[in-house]
Amino acid sequence: MLLNVSQNHSTPQNPRRKTGSRPIYTADSVRHFERMRVQNETEKPAASPVPKLAFSMREAASALGVSYITVHRLLKRGLLKSSSALRTKIISLAEIERFLKETAQ
Repeated sequence: MLLNVSQNHSTPQNPRRKTGSRPIYTADSVRHFERMRVQNETEKPAASPVPKLAFSMREAASALGVSYITVHRLLKRGLLKSSSALRTKIISLAEIERFLKETAQ
């Protein structure tokens, strides 16, 4: 049997609620949710940013100020070394710093 969405059908949680309609919010429930939102925002400690230890090829290219293909060529030539532990190539911060020190004139 197909039911028309516009017909009144009670649910176990709320006998006045229509099937398919939005929940009914009372003023008390709105105040409760607002208090919970404010409380959650004030309880959060200021998170310090975690420093990145490794970069994707695109991120390394951005950090070095070169294109993605240039990072690819540097890896192929052996001037940069990437981690082979993952499927994607990641380049450590120490490796980028080593590359910059060795190639600085």
